[in-house]
Amino acid sequence: MNPKQLPPSPYFSTSRPSVLELPHLITALDAEMIGKVIHLTKSKPGLWPVAAPFDEQDVYDVARESAPFSAWALPANHGEVLAFSPMIQEAIFGDKLMMLDATFDEATLARLAVTSGQRMETGAYVTQGYQDLSTLPQLLSQCDWVLIPVGPERSKGLFVVSPAKADWIAKMHEWCEREGRNFGELKLEGSSVTILDYPASDKYRDNAIAHHIDGFLGDLEVYFGGVDESILPMVERRMQVRRKLREDVARAEQGNRSV
Repeated sequence: MNPKQLPPSPYFSTSRPSVLELPHLITALDAEMIGKVIHLTKSKPGLWPVAAPFDEQDVYDVARESAPFSAWALPANHGEVLAFSPMIQEAIFGDKLMMLDATFDEATLARLAVTSGQRMETGAYVTQGYQDLSTLPQLLSQCDWVLIPVGPERSKGLFVVSPAKADWIAKMHEWCEREGRNFGELKLEGSSVTILDYPASDKYRDNAIAHHIDGFLGDLEVYFGGVDESILPMVERRMQVRRKLREDVARAEQGNRSV
């Protein structure tokens, strides 16, 4: 199947993100993707600028406000990331952050990974996401890779690497294909920036969809007993509601950009 063109606005706020010049990939952000990034990079990721929940004595404090970035490399904190624990999910889907090797120099990170913000006419103060950093090329020349939650509800992961590590993106392409996943790339089409979203081949895609449907049906059976074809109209209605919600959000974003 040919790639689908997606608008970049739900993912990026700048018109020409620096990611355009870097090897990168966008796919669903979940435990499997994080595990694959860890396997490829042979690193222990930390969440910047979130404080790691465990200290050196394995004392857990989810409300901890500060800790050395290197604390994410501690076994207990690395376990939280690998398990995609509720604390990690809450941070990823609730805050603007990025993941990178926890052994990276924190002083350099504090200098190059600084987000800016702007005051909207509504009075709201909007902070830039890390995917829009103009300093990403300089940062990646030293840290090799970053993983940034992007998109609606931060449900996608933007994996960006230095040009020297471009083979990691090729390996991620292969992995997405085997797992039946879509993956996207930011491209310049003429004078416009777009996201090309590539589906996996039918065999792998169908297997992945069947697996997720089996999991969905299993959850329904656990919570509500046996299910049958009577749920199909409800599924269709929920699809329509989700489609309308996406359209409403897109119109609202377009309105904000035109102000």
